[in-house]
Amino acid sequence: MKQATVSEVKHPRYTHRVRYTGPGGKTLQAWFKDETSALKFAKTKDKETGREGRVFGTLAPEEKAAVEFWRSVIEQTKDAPPPPLADILRDYADRWKATRTSVTVQAAVDAYEAAKTAEGLRPMSIQGIRTRCGRFAADFGTRPICSITTAEVSDWILGLKATRKIAGGGTKKDGAQVGLQAKRNHRLAVSGLFNFAKSRGWTKDNPVTDAARPKPPKTRPEILAPDKVAKFFAALELHAPELVAFWAVRFFAGIREQEALRMDWGMVDLAAGEIHLPETVTKTGHDRTIKVEPVLDAFLRPLAASSGPLAPSAAMVRRWALGKAVKAIQATDKDFTLPSNVARHSFATFHLLEFRHAGETSLQLGHGGSPDMLHRHYKGVGTAAQAKAFWAIRPAKVKNVVSIKRGRKSA
Repeated sequence: MKQATVSEVKHPRYTHRVRYTGPGGKTLQAWFKDETSALKFAKTKDKETGREGRVFGTLAPEEKAAVEFWRSVIEQTKDAPPPPLADILRDYADRWKATRTSVTVQAAVDAYEAAKTAEGLRPMSIQGIRTRCGRFAADFGTRPICSITTAEVSDWILGLKATRKIAGGGTKKDGAQVGLQAKRNHRLAVSGLFNFAKSRGWTKDNPVTDAARPKPPKTRPEILAPDKVAKFFAALELHAPELVAFWAVRFFAGIREQEALRMDWGMVDLAAGEIHLPETVTKTGHDRTIKVEPVLDAFLRPLAASSGPLAPSAAMVRRWALGKAVKAIQATDKDFTLPSNVARHSFATFHLLEFRHAGETSLQLGHGGSPDMLHRHYKGVGTAAQAKAFWAIRPAKVKNVVSIKRGRKSA
């Protein structure tokens, strides 16, 4: 590369001109009003030329090829030029360094579950992590977690398929797309996994942040009309008496399914007219006391025992017994179904309509007395007449209901 040259010129405004070598070997020039400024500029350019010449004059063939490639990229994208090459290289270098200290997706999932268990997260929440993040690990388990891209996460979320259990354990995809709410739940779980990995230095960013966001349609909570609730309990009494108490506390006390599964008869105090759920049972981790209304007392009293669970612990037994009862109803009412959370939704709707106190209904549901959650998620469509009919339901054939365990509580 040529050195910068200073020369005098005849110009109405300038006295000196500096010729120097610019990018790509092009000869450029600059104009000055005095010799001192021109010499200083020339000296600076000579230093830059020398420094750059020493560095870039020793580029390896593959480095020169990379520079040429980058120049071609810039040439082809003049309308929307890419970020500066230095920024791209710095970002890549950070990611490459992360791979040297990263772990596989499977290892990250295992560590995440262990950490949340140690923090005291409830078993139900741990199961959610194990199921949803475990499914993510099944597809990306051997990959370094820092190598997962936003596009890959989006494709995974949007392409989730329903699974079913197969003989010998494990699951198998059945080809059907899962619902939008399920996709949203998986997205939230995996986002938590990446935030955990980021806190451990295993990945630089959380690719879920800008990934696809499934938006389940907003729908009104489904409730069961009082006449159908009465049919349901009549069928349970006849075909699945072991489930009467379990479903009674769900319909007439608003207790969540998982809370009801963790309940013991020792939590039911019919003499005081209350159900006491300890923090180990509730979803929120806070004790809750629920009033036993006459309809619930009527269903529980013939079954009340001093101890033992309200329902069979085996899920298969519960499903089989429930199936018998529902099938019996559908023999005369083919449209009968039990939508998800219909018991809790029905309780919330009819409790609010009957007692006209949103705060009390919210306390019964375990919302801390705030009606906001009640109005957003649980209040369905019903009438005052339906509410009266709902709370007037009583066992159809008490004599057919057999006590699950001896040692009934007295009133």
